Amino acid sequence: MKKIKRPWGSFTTLWKEGANIKIIEVKPRSRLSLQSHRFRDEFWFLLSGELWYLIGRKKGKMKKGIVYQIPRGTKHRLWANKKGGRIIEVSLGKFDEKDIIRYEDDYGRADSG
Repeated sequence: MKKIKRPWGSFTTLWKEGANIKIIEVKPRSRLSLQSHRFRDEFWFLLSGELWYLIGRKKGKMKKGIVYQIPRGTKHRLWANKKGGRIIEVSLGKFDEKDIIRYEDDYGRADSG
């Protein structure tokens, strides 16, 4: 397993057969892009720390024991305030790291047009 670093933290892919399973770590005061995917659904589970989410029009602080479902085509974002945090992300459907449409991004990676 290889840890992939990103400006907002990192992720480690645990499994790729039938479903893509990652551990995502978000650094304090960092956030992922506001994004969507065309070919996959995602499910988030909070492991540790304090993280907030935006899924479609729903927004809030993540809680342990809750499954957060992100259907394909739904805009979503994950972020941390003072503390960082970790989630498990399960992706179902056709998984490709390039299947990402970024609407907003703090690191200059938003799609134009």
